[in-house]
Amino acid sequence: MEKVSTVIIGGGILGCSIAYHLAKRGVEDVLLLERLDLASASSPLAAGLMFQISSKPAVDCLSRRTFTVLSELENITDELLDFKAVGTLRIAETSESKASLEQLCDRAKNEGIAAKRVNAEWRSKHLPWLQVKSDALTVHFSEEGYIDPYRLTHAYAKSARVYGAKIRTGINVAGIRVNNGAVIGVETDQGFISCENVVVSAGSWANNLTRPLDIALPMIPTRSHFWITASENYFSDEQPMMVHADAGAYTRPEVGGLLLGVQEQYSRTFDYRGLPKDITSFAVTEEGGEWDALVEAEQRVSGFFPKLEEARFESYMAGLSAYTPDGHFLLGEAQAVNGVFVAAGCCGSGVMASGGIGDALAELITGSRASYDLSSFDLTRFGQIDPSSEDFQLLCAKARARKAK
Repeated sequence: MEKVSTVIIGGGILGCSIAYHLAKRGVEDVLLLERLDLASASSPLAAGLMFQISSKPAVDCLSRRTFTVLSELENITDELLDFKAVGTLRIAETSESKASLEQLCDRAKNEGIAAKRVNAEWRSKHLPWLQVKSDALTVHFSEEGYIDPYRLTHAYAKSARVYGAKIRTGINVAGIRVNNGAVIGVETDQGFISCENVVVSAGSWANNLTRPLDIALPMIPTRSHFWITASENYFSDEQPMMVHADAGAYTRPEVGGLLLGVQEQYSRTFDYRGLPKDITSFAVTEEGGEWDALVEAEQRVSGFFPKLEEARFESYMAGLSAYTPDGHFLLGEAQAVNGVFVAAGCCGSGVMASGGIGDALAELITGSRASYDLSSFDLTRFGQIDPSSEDFQLLCAKARARKAK
């Protein structure tokens, strides 16, 4: 029988970050198990946006660790991650959104985050395709950018191996075995592995592992998607990302074109029990429905992107993000079973916060002094819930619709 100290279930960006941070802290016998290949489900389908500051201060603390970890990973792997530090232009047009952006600017100033109000001349120079109201509040956060989540996941994994962690792909975890209220190991399709700690970082599939332990994670698999245009002379890879709170949309450069994401009024959700092991065989968007959400948002999008009607869209990307009703992560140790830790409910921000999530979980598992306040991410903050109910799915779908706010 094989015995290790900690088993991490899931080879996405969160699992690999946790493996790296645990191994870096000197934890021996860290074993990550992935049933397919690393970064083969949700992680590679993310837009990879990275913000220094947002409307959620607790998330910001986690995200800022990701910015600092990039140079660590590059030094360890001797490979560049090619973070695109193009900055973000945030736009607010209604009085409510302006007040929120004003508050964000005040926080940025107090927390040492670069933020500068910009005028129409600046916008015309840096985003010539953009149109906003004359009295819009527009602020540029110059230290933000985006990254390839697939490369970042593999950088975490490679660095984890350098520090001694073991990573195995092609091995499926069938369940977590418990005795007297504490973890004793995991059952896999290749035999039993004894361990004291299990980290469930299995994304939208996490409830399949925790529900048999009477741990219902308050999250729902929710569709996350975006569109990519062809190259045009009014786009460039040096243009900043854009977040328009009132339009519920964001953009970033993409190989000479524009990547466009929109929040839907009713995001498509799924019952976790019906998800296949291999997401490539699953229709997150039904054939012919690739444009429905963009058509729904046409009026909002064309308000800031007048060239929408003539834009040549070449690609559509759709994946799953696990959303909670309040848009916050699920991070911590389960109360019901000693030794079960959870890193889930990424709410579309897993790439951005991956460094902090890995660091925070490593602190929690090793009993180190806590550098992060995880109270906002408590697993039981919604009380008793049924993650397969239609009512709960609707709550989580609404959370995605509010994401750009």
